[in-house]
Amino acid sequence: MSPIANRSVNRSTRDTFLDHLARRMGRQTEADIELNYSNDVVLLTSDGLHYGREGVRHCAARLEELLPHARLEYTRQIVSGEVAFLEWKARSGERRIEDGVDTLVIREGRIVAQTIHYNVIS
Repeated sequence: MSPIANRSVNRSTRDTFLDHLARRMGRQTEADIELNYSNDVVLLTSDGLHYGREGVRHCAARLEELLPHARLEYTRQIVSGEVAFLEWKARSGERRIEDGVDTLVIREGRIVAQTIHYNVIS
């Protein structure tokens, strides 16, 4: 097992969640996917179902397309057991998101399921 895989198993839900948030804030999408997402993650979004790490890449690319180089703000974070909840906002130029909400299920240091909801306001 690789050192990264070993480290993932030992991380708590909170540790994984906070690492995910920090890497997203730092625009480290590939490192976030490698370190924090399960290979078979399921994403349920307003625009449909997405699977695996390619699904995560698709969702990240879509948000970047809608709000290039957006400034993110995490407004509420709650962790209980295997579940993490995030409310967030984003702004890029004239476009913004005021109602971003993600819920993540984290097992053995990896995100195994995530819901993503937001509306872009022009």
